Amino acid sequence: MTIAPPTGNLARTVFSRLLRRALSASLALLLCLGLAFHAGRAVAVETVALLLSEHSGHYIEFSDALSAALNDPALAPAGGKTLRVVELPPGSERPDEARLAGVGAIVAVGAKAMRIAAAWEGVPPVLNVLVPRTSYEKILAEGGRTRRRAQFSAIYLDQPLSRQLNLIRQVLPGKRRVAALLGPDSAPLLPRLRPAIARLGLEIVSEEVGSEPEIIPALSRLLSVSDVMLALPDSVVFTRDTARSVLLTTYRYQKPLIGFSQGYVNAGALAATYSTPAQIARQAAELLRALPPGRAALPAPLSPAYFSVAVNRSVARALALDIPSEAALQAALANLPEVEQ
Repeated sequence: MTIAPPTGNLARTVFSRLLRRALSASLALLLCLGLAFHAGRAVAVETVALLLSEHSGHYIEFSDALSAALNDPALAPAGGKTLRVVELPPGSERPDEARLAGVGAIVAVGAKAMRIAAAWEGVPPVLNVLVPRTSYEKILAEGGRTRRRAQFSAIYLDQPLSRQLNLIRQVLPGKRRVAALLGPDSAPLLPRLRPAIARLGLEIVSEEVGSEPEIIPALSRLLSVSDVMLALPDSVVFTRDTARSVLLTTYRYQKPLIGFSQGYVNAGALAATYSTPAQIARQAAELLRALPPGRAALPAPLSPAYFSVAVNRSVARALALDIPSEAALQAALANLPEVEQ
């Protein structure tokens, strides 16, 4: 028996059905390919690798806080970013390429991790944290540094100079002459410190030292002609080995010292602004969540956005100073303008 081919309306109906089926299959295929493409991009963007200088202390505190912030549903309604921890094996100077596959950004925690990440080529953008500004800028200035800041940025550990100087104005109203004892690490800050002090109507007296035996004589000269001492992070001047003698000297001259950490306040400094690892982790998480899909550029280096204030009440009483509460000082500082160069 011979079956005749469809003709007329029947042919048009059959052809229309076949066409719809073909189009549906094509659209489904394109949709699957598109979803696969975007899913691949999402993996690259949503995965953050954490490069730790050490697996201890502040580094673990930062790691835990960053992981919680990146995956907190209240802070990241879209589900947060996956945190992948990449630890440095002893003596290793090469990235673990297998573990970095699909990573959209690397967070290097501490100076050691920053130095190692700076030497890597062809890796995702690197955000450096828990590092001083001078250390970061030294890495960029070293020979052979070719990475753009958009691919190698930082959230500094040290506070903005204007925030520290505003603290002086809050706890010591009427005091104008600020002493700064500078060493090899902090001396490059002087060109930024001078205009920052001038903008607030203060004066600066400073000396530079290169070794530990020079510290106390220079400090004595500064304290005799100033109202307050501003401590700046430095590997020669303000260390665990020099802290006791520096603090005893300022106390002998009855001059307050404004520190740069809670530890220095506990040891005898009058007050300090500082940022905890958890506060910097919060800022890093906000920055990473805001990055657009793809191999996004990082923002310019940033000072800590979140900070705390510490006051040594025993020192305040010994110096006959009536100082507001830490909460009041923090609120006042948060409302003052900060201008950094």
